[in-house]
Amino acid sequence: RYREGRFFPDGKSLLTLSDQSGEVEFWKVPANGVGDNTQLTADGKVLRWDGIASSDGTRIAHFDKNQQLWVYDIASKTNKRIAECGEGDFADVTWSPDGKWLAYTAPDKNQMTRLYLYGVESGRATPVTTERYDSYSPDWSPDGKWLYFLSDRNFVSAVPSPWGSRQP
Repeated sequence: RYREGRFFPDGKSLLTLSDQSGEVEFWKVPANGVGDNTQLTADGKVLRWDGIASSDGTRIAHFDKNQQLWVYDIASKTNKRIAECGEGDFADVTWSPDGKWLAYTAPDKNQMTRLYLYGVESGRATPVTTERYDSYSPDWSPDGKWLYFLSDRNFVSAVPSPWGSRQP
């Protein structure tokens, strides 16, 4: 069985999860169905939910049932855990156009969804939004210089004003 199929950047093959080996692993499958399937991973310990290939096709970001986010390097065949979230699942995982940055969201302790950036070269994940508002749906500009996202924000003054239209 195959699931969660996504095109690799080359457009000629798909990244998919399959239980063909007995465990749910990542496979590279020809998009036109002609040719051999290639097993990419062989270290599945828990159920993987999804995988997203980097825009240069060298890495796969994926998350699992243990609420861990990983980056798999296809050339070196190494898997690196980059984040853990005890509050819920990761979502909105997206690579920058140059494949050097990974944006994702995860719930914080107060259940507000927060946006993070992971730098492949530095190996560090950094929160880029506050835990006071839900932030989600990150998307990169085509040149990779800007990261757009949605955030639920609404300012309502709790102080009623005796000054009419000049209220704070």
